[in-house]
Amino acid sequence: MNETQRREIKDHLLSGLSSLAEVEIDGDLAVENCPDEADFATQLTLQGVNMAMRHRRMTRIREYENAIKRLHETDFGICDECGDPIGLARLKASPSTRLCIACQCAAEEERSRCA
Repeated sequence: MNETQRREIKDHLLSGLSSLAEVEIDGDLAVENCPDEADFATQLTLQGVNMAMRHRRMTRIREYENAIKRLHETDFGICDECGDPIGLARLKASPSTRLCIACQCAAEEERSRCA
């Protein structure tokens, strides 16, 4: 991976972190008094969705931060399995990835056969 590609990935990651930091997830996690069971069920559902969105956002922030830390390591962008370069688009889409598409597909096929 050349320096231009590293810079492009770093810019993409920093931009992603910035947009994730700006995202405000609506909704309070408290369940208020509800006049009936339907309202209570609706509030519980919304609470679950909000919690899942917050969890996903925090996970993505950690992925981006870890990728930025690893960016200048010699093995960043190299598949742990086969040693081939991981595509730039794949690294942008999933910065924490450590496998190229071919090795990821093989690993998923193996998992599905074992299940």
